[in-house]
Amino acid sequence: MSSEKLYIEKELSWLSFNERVLQEAADQSVPLIERIRFLGIFSNNLDEFYKVRFADVKRRILINQERGGNDNSKHLLTK
Repeated sequence: MSSEKLYIEKELSWLSFNERVLQEAADQSVPLIERIRFLGIFSNNLDEFYKVRFADVKRRILINQERGGNDNSKHLLTK
């Protein structure tokens, strides 16, 4: 198995974590105040993801296009 397949991209890992946070917010057995806190965490994480991570992926794609290189980041935008 190649070393590239051993790791999950940090962007996908970030989104998976945020999905788990949202699942906690939807859990009816969790007290309401905690569910609201989970929603706040989810919102902040998603906001930071689009401001930082998504912008970084787009930047990598543009830089690689200018250099004429092969970019492996394009597949992240299709998932």
